Amino acid sequence: MTSAPLTPPPPVSPSPALSAFLRGIERRAFVFAQVQCGADDVAEAALGRAMRAFKAASASSPLSGWPAGFWALLMAQAELSAGQSEVPELRALSSGPRAALLLRMVGGLDFPHAAGVLGISEATYRFALQRALQQLGEAGISYAVLGALRERLHRQVKTLPESRVASLAALRARVLADAPEAAPPAPRPASPVWRRLAWGALALLALGFAATFWSPAPVLAPGGTEALPVEAAPAPAAAVSDWVTHPDFAQLAAPADEVLAADLALLSWMASGEAGELPGAPVSAPIAETASAAAPVAAFQDLPQPQRALLSPLAGAWPGLVPEIRQRLQANAAHWLSLDAAQRDALVARMRAWDALPAAERSNRRGPYAAWQSLAPEERARVRAAAAALAAMAPGQKQAVRDGFEALPPDQRQDWWLGPEIGANFAQLRPLFAFVPEGERSVLLALLRDLSPEARADLALLARRLPANQRESLRRDLVAAPAAEREALIRARAGR
Repeated sequence: MTSAPLTPPPPVSPSPALSAFLRGIERRAFVFAQVQCGADDVAEAALGRAMRAFKAASASSPLSGWPAGFWALLMAQAELSAGQSEVPELRALSSGPRAALLLRMVGGLDFPHAAGVLGISEATYRFALQRALQQLGEAGISYAVLGALRERLHRQVKTLPESRVASLAALRARVLADAPEAAPPAPRPASPVWRRLAWGALALLALGFAATFWSPAPVLAPGGTEALPVEAAPAPAAAVSDWVTHPDFAQLAAPADEVLAADLALLSWMASGEAGELPGAPVSAPIAETASAAAPVAAFQDLPQPQRALLSPLAGAWPGLVPEIRQRLQANAAHWLSLDAAQRDALVARMRAWDALPAAERSNRRGPYAAWQSLAPEERARVRAAAAALAAMAPGQKQAVRDGFEALPPDQRQDWWLGPEIGANFAQLRPLFAFVPEGERSVLLALLRDLSPEARADLALLARRLPANQRESLRRDLVAAPAAEREALIRARAGR
């Protein structure tokens, strides 16, 4: 008896969300890379490698973290830090300040996201941007010239040659299909005669160069002394304020929360009841989480003296910081002061290990934690309960739960990064979020979380029923309306 030949499994179709994201960003990313490194083909090759790395990372990253994650992977390509821009207005800049400027001009990133892409604090990014503008001013490049350059680069994004657009589309298709890139043609071997002549000339130059340094050792006069070589002083240790103002302080100070954030999509799916009732931790009665009230934003001189001492390097810049950053820094200082010596040493060790990671890896890990932080305390409690239930399962049962989640379509798995409250029905709400600027997404997600389930159901109905221009009008009206009036507005628009 002969067994039937095994049929290979059908190829997994790429996520429509991933395909749309790459299609929407590839032109800007190409122009960014081309301006940064100065060569079209080198820029496209770097973009291809960034796309492949992002495709692998996107499955475990929330949608809100995709833009920063993609730009961080593109910035990690060696060509973008080693190349020289061919744009005349930018030749006065080195690669670092040029990248800081282009993330704003071409990438369109705001200050926090651009700083995250570069793996630095927002204050450091603002300083780098200010330094870039200062260097351009010294080279005679005015703000008017920069404004014209920005418009020219935006036109370049929209008017790429058809051949380049087709090449980028083919590159995207290969990335989504996991097709390998064609190997570049092998260069013709150089003639050994010229290579030998070059080595001979190099040897003669080396001998001549060494001869310029040779001289007989000086003879010390009777009673003379010879000074000992001066050793370099060790680098000063990082000040405590450097750790307290670390851009990822909150994430590194809560390693247990980061572990939960890495599995947030799976745990949200479980907490919603989609995976069945959780043993020992029913969804209807989640474990309560104690929410610590955020400290009010204070003027620098009104801070407690221990916090002022920790944040003293920022005293001059404090009035110019946005309230959210000041509140976060106050929370960092308060947390540091609550730790004992051993806990502070452990936190500093985590920060040192974190800073040693590649920028792309740090950016990928920031996305899940940002999604975790966006959840309300009640949702975090439900996720913690799901994590406790998952940890208590037998290995076989635990694997079955994970397999059930992985069997969902990619877009549905992405929706669960939004938490157990709105992850279940976000597919119906997705049309309302189509082409929303990144800066407005957090406002709309917070708005959705504040609505009752009935109001979200009505909003999902409207999202499917309204044409695109009316959906945009509805978004604006909801954001502008007072929180207490939003549900009435949705009911009125839905005809209820």
